[in-house]
Amino acid sequence: MALVILAALSMAALFLLFKIFDKRGIALLPAIVVNYFVAFTCGVLVAAPWNAGDLTPIALPVSVLGVLFITLFYLTGVSTQRAGVAATSVASKMSLVLTVLAAVALHGERPGIMGWTGILLALVGVVLSSWASGPPGARGTWALPALLFLGNAAIDITLNATQRNLLTPSTEPVFATLIFGVAGILGVVWLLAEHNAKLLLDPRILIAGLVLGTINYASLYFIVGALARSGFPASSVFPLMNIGVILFGTAASIALFRERLRAVQWIGIGCAIVALVLIIGSNT
Repeated sequence: MALVILAALSMAALFLLFKIFDKRGIALLPAIVVNYFVAFTCGVLVAAPWNAGDLTPIALPVSVLGVLFITLFYLTGVSTQRAGVAATSVASKMSLVLTVLAAVALHGERPGIMGWTGILLALVGVVLSSWASGPPGARGTWALPALLFLGNAAIDITLNATQRNLLTPSTEPVFATLIFGVAGILGVVWLLAEHNAKLLLDPRILIAGLVLGTINYASLYFIVGALARSGFPASSVFPLMNIGVILFGTAASIALFRERLRAVQWIGIGCAIVALVLIIGSNT
């Protein structure tokens, strides 16, 4: 359970950092590119990829996840600006439905009545607690949130399948590192194509990317660890992490940004807490 909590804390911190970047006017894509090279460096310091043996079996999932990571990280920021925080957060968190269904269909997981009830309540809690009024004209802008819904589910499903079928004790520690390296290289190519590579030398962006990258590495490291060693099946790990992100993120937003929640959001948080109890109870 400790790994699940650490993963949720790390992911909640990422959302808070994006909010801080927006308030301080920090360019999103360059900070994300720096973040991935920082995360890659963290991974190399923890476990060097060249000491992990044969990496050929995980080359394809690493490449696919690298593309998804850089693309979805950027789309999350763009969607927040164009479609609003509500639509973006709901779409991102609702991806757990596809993730859980994939765990059941592909890996034969059976959550049981208590587990299914908890998963359904988790979905309700995610939607309600993320619900807020977006900017004018945002209600009809659903293309980006739809992409985030599918993309985040694709990431979680690929992570789970790779951890189950391809990772070994020697390649598990370097899996996240390789993904970050691929994402970083793609990000540099992206910036070069837009003639914005000089922004990588901006001290504010370097500092933002350093903080973001350290936490980003920790989040994926803990997610992979939670899938492998938490004692919970994937159909429970992902709802638990999503609930944790909501609870930790909400508490931090109230404390740091003095945000006020609507009644519907408090109801959603209540559903999330009940779901947390049910999911844990179904696995004990």
